[in-house]
Amino acid sequence: MRAYLHFLWSNRFSLLLSALLLLGAGWFALQNLPESVFPNVNFPRVAVLVNDGSLPVKFMEVEVTKPLEALAKGQPGVRLVRSQTGNGLSKLNIYFEPGTNPQTAYLMLQARLAQYRLPAGAQLRVIRMAPYTYPFAEYALVSNQQSSSAMMPTFAFKIRPALLSIPGVYQVQGTGRGWPQVHVDLDPARLAQHHLSAQQVINTLQSAQGPFFSGILHAYHQQLILATTARPENDQTLAALTLPLGPPDASGARTPLALGALGRVHTGPPPLLSEAAVPGYQHALIIDVLSQSGANDVSVAHAVQTRLNSLRKHLPPGVHLVPIYDLSHLISHSLRDVWIALGLGSLIAWLVVLAFLGRLDGALATLAVVPLALAATFLVLHMLGYGLNIMTLGGITAAIGALVDHAIVVVERGLHGLQGKTSQRRQLALRRSASILPLMSLATLTSCLVFLPLLFLSGTLGLLFRHMALAIVIALLASQLVALLVTPILTAWLAGRVTSPSRRLHHAERWVRRHYSQWLIAGMRRPYWAIFPVAILAGAAGLALMVLPTAFLPHWDEGIISVPYRTQVGSSVAETTRIGRAFMQVALHNPNVQRASLMVGRGFEFRHAPANKGAITIVLKPDHPDSTETVMAELRKQYRSMAPNLIGLSLHQTMIVRLGNLSGAHAPLVIYLFGSASSVLRGEGVRLAAALKNSHDFASVNFKSPSAGPELEITPTPMAALYGITPPDIADQLKTRFWGRQAGFLLHGEQILPIRVKLAGQPQTPQTLSALPIQLPNGAMTSLSSIASLHIQGAIPFVTHQNLVPDAYMWLQPKPGEGLAQAALQAKKIITQMHLPGNITPVLGGYYRQQRQSFQQMALILAGALGLLLILLGFQFSSQRAAVAALLSIALAAPGSLLLLWICGLELDSTAFLGVLLVFAIAVNNVILIFARARQLGGAHPRPALVAFAARQRLRPILMTMLADVFGFLPLAIGIGHGTDLLKPLAIAVMGGLLLSIFMSLWLAPVLYSAFMTQQSDSFKSKS
Repeated sequence: MRAYLHFLWSNRFSLLLSALLLLGAGWFALQNLPESVFPNVNFPRVAVLVNDGSLPVKFMEVEVTKPLEALAKGQPGVRLVRSQTGNGLSKLNIYFEPGTNPQTAYLMLQARLAQYRLPAGAQLRVIRMAPYTYPFAEYALVSNQQSSSAMMPTFAFKIRPALLSIPGVYQVQGTGRGWPQVHVDLDPARLAQHHLSAQQVINTLQSAQGPFFSGILHAYHQQLILATTARPENDQTLAALTLPLGPPDASGARTPLALGALGRVHTGPPPLLSEAAVPGYQHALIIDVLSQSGANDVSVAHAVQTRLNSLRKHLPPGVHLVPIYDLSHLISHSLRDVWIALGLGSLIAWLVVLAFLGRLDGALATLAVVPLALAATFLVLHMLGYGLNIMTLGGITAAIGALVDHAIVVVERGLHGLQGKTSQRRQLALRRSASILPLMSLATLTSCLVFLPLLFLSGTLGLLFRHMALAIVIALLASQLVALLVTPILTAWLAGRVTSPSRRLHHAERWVRRHYSQWLIAGMRRPYWAIFPVAILAGAAGLALMVLPTAFLPHWDEGIISVPYRTQVGSSVAETTRIGRAFMQVALHNPNVQRASLMVGRGFEFRHAPANKGAITIVLKPDHPDSTETVMAELRKQYRSMAPNLIGLSLHQTMIVRLGNLSGAHAPLVIYLFGSASSVLRGEGVRLAAALKNSHDFASVNFKSPSAGPELEITPTPMAALYGITPPDIADQLKTRFWGRQAGFLLHGEQILPIRVKLAGQPQTPQTLSALPIQLPNGAMTSLSSIASLHIQGAIPFVTHQNLVPDAYMWLQPKPGEGLAQAALQAKKIITQMHLPGNITPVLGGYYRQQRQSFQQMALILAGALGLLLILLGFQFSSQRAAVAALLSIALAAPGSLLLLWICGLELDSTAFLGVLLVFAIAVNNVILIFARARQLGGAHPRPALVAFAARQRLRPILMTMLADVFGFLPLAIGIGHGTDLLKPLAIAVMGGLLLSIFMSLWLAPVLYSAFMTQQSDSFKSKS
């Protein structure tokens, strides 16, 4: 090691150039790292959506859902299949076993489902769930003159192509009324006059939908394509199109008749199945922009904004383009806040080191390791294809204390108490560095191995925290590399400078050393004293675990609120839109709200939804005075008072619910009821939901029982068979009257206009429908009631399955300040009191299930990390007794984390668990440096007196490193902006654990060592 350090000193200028090159490479890597909120990972979940108009629930269940469920469940690696079947809609969520390659599973599942032949007209969409599945920006085309259908060509032929040409843009989706259609409203009287049926008109119109290829003509040295029957270009030419539908001539053939003579032909919007709205405008078309996997969302969003600004001047008159939300601002602000916290933490750590060293140059030398280690970390992340997000940057910030630790130990050891000439001081500094660097390297490798169990963490936390753990390990290794290459040279250079130490600092250090030595020696002479702090800390940890509320992830103030709601079953799109517009107006009167948007007939996750489902996005002002949680609570209260009959209403922050959707957990607490009969499950679900609401133990209870009704059931009577009319004939005539039949399409430039043929007539009600005229096969007319009976059914429930078993479920929201574990206990108590039938099985899920699973895994990981440390420390110290003493002192730092979380009023979540793991990784360095120094002085089994001497030598650097780490986390703990909210529990846990670890490392570890070694020597004496 000494030869190595002398080699570095001889080549110090080359080393300096290498450091500058590393800084440049790191800066280049940082500029090219993609930025996003969360890591771009693929979740082991695939969503399947089948849309087929408005076919009945039972038809969709038999013809679509059940066959696809069976195919999906038979796919290798699939662990869970959830399905929901409604009118014309089947949704499947397929979850794979941990460890399954999401990309391969997605492709294999897609190929398997493609083997099944769906009903004609059904559209199948298979979606791989990943962060880029959701839009990162939303805009809207708005107008008070043009409808959303009229604005579709502007979106499709002007805006979407312009955005798709931007590198990094994946999809551009539009939500509104839909494409315009050509409507042919046939007059029943005119049809009767010409003895025609609507089906005859449809068939004849379809046969005239040319052009038809008729061959090739070679003439005049040219090749001419023969095309018969040109396609009409607009509704006027379609109305003038002559078809063989007129009166029969002498030979029985029908004479030509213009289509317009049979009814009205006009262009208009499609049936109202979906709608969008923006306050202040009569019409709106929502535009969602999705980014490519691995793209830099911030740069892509900037390019999208620039392109849209250039397009605004080319919009049609009366059409405007307005922004709704842009998550790139959230990404930029969050990363900026974490950067600020990192910078402030480094500055505070530097001030702590300056206060201890009393040398400005020495403190600057310790700080020089930070940019070099960060540059190396960014370079490695760039080479591995990772990006810059809350997890990776949070891991780097969490490791910032450890980055400074390495430099502190080397600089303090090399500069402390130097005397003599310049060359002698430098030689002594290099020798001291040579003695400490192997110990530091061993401690760093041990710290990195502590994070090894995180690789086995599954679920959402596993996908996210692996990136954070990887960033921490890379930062630790990078800082150790800098400590091996650069810090010794800086120390030797500083050793040549003569400085006069501060007398006040010298007296303070002597006072601390004297009192510390007294307490340490007293404890090592009376090791039983250790029983009291160990018992107190163990009891405090148990009490903290009992009283601490638990959560899945920390609260995060995003500033964007998602409001999905459901109106009464059977509500039309217009009624759902009316209520949504009223909700948006209420939101805009809140001083915190900046803008809002509404989508009806679709949700945040899927493009198709029932007519009674709406989804509002509320964007808060950048400097909103109230927290997002406060705004949500106020709006929830107002919405409930405005529309008390809503069957579903929830308000949550966008990114958190996206994480839940990606992982399959849609609410903090979900109660599933499994049984064999859907009707029984619904009945018991209603009863249980009422009991949960009446208990007043939850902030909200939402029984998720989507329905597709009401339904008017038409059953042909025996008279229909006598008249010779079949059920499909009746269904076709009714569909032509109330829905329309597609009879081809028109081409208007690049625009495709479907032709929808309907029977015109007076509006009908369920009471007058029985008198609707139906054409018999012989051309005569009769009333519907003469050939069929009519029966109105109530709400037709959706059919929900989980692994092919019927289920019903409800979403629960705990009260503010109450953890998920406490809410789950209340729910279990109420379920027990309900005495549900024996054939119904209740199961708790949601974030709570993921939290419980993650907590169990994190507990195993903490235990595994401690076990791994026990083995590694045993090898390093050649003594399991010393390893046990070290391990106990490390593990007993955890109560400090729990107590500080409880004092600060925070919840125990998964990031706090990670903070405890980080405490172990940092605290192990101190114990290793003390015991390893004792081994240098006294051999493989040093006497307790040498351990005390080594601890006294390590007092100053341990206090420096620990206090630098603790105060370095202060900006994260206080909260710089809203971007650090996700890391606040981690910072609090680390600060509490490290503060306690100072006592554990400097007093408890030597005392326990003394106790164990004394026991060992006593046993040896008794044997001899």
